[in-house]
Amino acid sequence: MGEIGLGLLHQGMIQSIRKQWAAGCGVAVLYLQGSPGYGDLDAIIMGNWQGEERRVFWRQRLEHEYYFLLRLRPGEQWSSHAAGRWTSLLRKRIAEAAMQKGSEAPAEGTGIGIGLCLALPAQDVMAETSVYRAMLAAKELSASESGHEKGRGDVHAGASLGAAARKGAASLVRPGVQTIGTLAAPITAIASYAHVSEASYVFDTDAHVPGIVVVRDGEPVGLLMREKLHQMLAGQYGLPLYWNRSVERIMDNQPLIVDESMPVERVSQLAMERSDFRLYDVVIITKNGQLKGAASVRAILECMTALRTEEARSANPLTGLPGNSGIQSELASRISGKRAFAMVYADMDFFKWFNDCFGFGLGDELIRYLADLMRGVFGKIGGSETFIGHIGGDDFIALSNPAQTEVACRELIGLFDQGVRQFYGGEEVTAVTDRSGHLIEQAGVSLSLSVLVWDGQAPVSPAMISQQAARLKKRAKSMRGSICMIGHLTEQQHREDTIDGEHTE
Repeated sequence: MGEIGLGLLHQGMIQSIRKQWAAGCGVAVLYLQGSPGYGDLDAIIMGNWQGEERRVFWRQRLEHEYYFLLRLRPGEQWSSHAAGRWTSLLRKRIAEAAMQKGSEAPAEGTGIGIGLCLALPAQDVMAETSVYRAMLAAKELSASESGHEKGRGDVHAGASLGAAARKGAASLVRPGVQTIGTLAAPITAIASYAHVSEASYVFDTDAHVPGIVVVRDGEPVGLLMREKLHQMLAGQYGLPLYWNRSVERIMDNQPLIVDESMPVERVSQLAMERSDFRLYDVVIITKNGQLKGAASVRAILECMTALRTEEARSANPLTGLPGNSGIQSELASRISGKRAFAMVYADMDFFKWFNDCFGFGLGDELIRYLADLMRGVFGKIGGSETFIGHIGGDDFIALSNPAQTEVACRELIGLFDQGVRQFYGGEEVTAVTDRSGHLIEQAGVSLSLSVLVWDGQAPVSPAMISQQAARLKKRAKSMRGSICMIGHLTEQQHREDTIDGEHTE
């Protein structure tokens, strides 16, 4: 393939680029940044890899930064697969060299940054300017790469959202998915100062790219959707007016951007609340403020369908509330997301006596009544963030806002003690029998609430929470009448307080 040129932005390099353009070949800038610990891999990076990659026609090293100019064949389509092959091969070489030298390969998300960008010829724009802009874009996008799947998150090389969709949305949607981060698919990104012509070229050369995220220092600041850009350029003055302008002049600067920890259900609500003009735009997903990927509306809706199907499958048939699997999944999700919560374990006292006296049909009605009370009371303080589950029988779980749970428990006990009387058919109940058949002075069925409060910091697990809740429940049921006991999950101890509920002696 001939000698590989050295140096940056001097006349020899510019002439080589112009020759590539004149021959109908595209030119791409590959930027790589390694940590100081990988400086001794220069022979591998500059030697073995470029020797095998016949596209390289220019290179330069600056300290721990590397620039390569790559030649595209005439008429070659710019694909994410080819770009991914370049970056993957380079990473593989670095990892192999590290192992041969007895050192460890860089950990995921550290050590190596890669950016890939096209250098496009443009009318009335100097070749030096086009190349310089491509170098800056490739470098900037290497910084944002940590938010992407490695080797697939750079400006024009990202594995597109459309490519992920072609694999089948079912591969992205799994029953039990709770956060939008699990639906994040790699999406093409472009620097905010890139030209509209560069964005148009990406769409023209990859029909499966639905949109491009505009980034600044790795942070998403806007969105370009294929159809909207084409409509803009299709007008009488579209091309001359926008072609050489920066994408930030025409991008949608108010796209829906969400953190990876946001629940899918909430993202679905936000997506559907958008105007008709934005309704089918992709949803941009971030991690620590940096671009992680995107999710299509189709993927989000299919995920919601899968979640609803799974919920229906595992839900308690009597109340329609999530059963044990749903409760465990919700607990695990909140713990992994470090989302503080108060878990309320609700259990009716002397429910067996009620079934024996008034029949199972009315017993089912009483269970549904308690479920409705819990939906109303805890839903009022937490809205969509509140979770109500039905363990089985007369046992329920609520996950709610810790700051307002005590007040909600007081209200729940008051409503239950007042409303349960209607189930006695006008009879005045002054005594009940326990499971052993012993007569106990008690004004009918009462409600025991065991509350565990977690601050989002102390190390816990669903199993540990279940054990502590069972222990607290046992103490609550040992007391007469409706009652609420509160425990705090901490590393050192469990503090417990008692709240007396209203009840009839």
